[in-house]
Amino acid sequence: MKLFLTGLFSVLLFADAVFGQSSEVIIKQRAKELSNQNNVRQGVAPPTQQKPAPGAPAATPVTQPQNPALTKLQTDLAAIQAGSIPTAEQKQKIATDIIAAAQGTKPSAAAANKLAEDMSAALASKQLSSASRSRLVTELDAVLNPSKYPSAKMPAIYDDIQAIFQENGLDRKKAAAIVEDVKALH
Repeated sequence: MKLFLTGLFSVLLFADAVFGQSSEVIIKQRAKELSNQNNVRQGVAPPTQQKPAPGAPAATPVTQPQNPALTKLQTDLAAIQAGSIPTAEQKQKIATDIIAAAQGTKPSAAAANKLAEDMSAALASKQLSSASRSRLVTELDAVLNPSKYPSAKMPAIYDDIQAIFQENGLDRKKAAAIVEDVKALH
């Protein structure tokens, strides 16, 4: 009996290590997500913005001319009203804006359509604030045009996009699905 229990215990430990995440990993991941949501809520600079070096005088940021497609994307995202059902035309406009915002390699139409579908569904449940929408568009610009943001770190950008939607009240799984759609743009 003792041998049986020892073997069962070993199998359970092995199964946990191979198939499941330990509770510590899950707790760390959730704490990181909560921290990212708090950063969005408090207006902490997104990962695409460079932080000034300590002790260096604050320089006036040089603004690059904004891509008109990004402005149009922001406008088209704002056009989706909470509580409404996004039309096929609205989704198509968003997908077209996403493709047009990429200045180098263009994402596939299928990837852009999937992202447009999921984002429009999220916005139909609850509209993003103007500041959050602007931050989202900046993060999408960084994903679509990585050469424009040389110091940006993609994992932090993905985390920020997820935090933007979760802070807005979107379910964690749906926010993670949007991030997966964003990752598919490459």
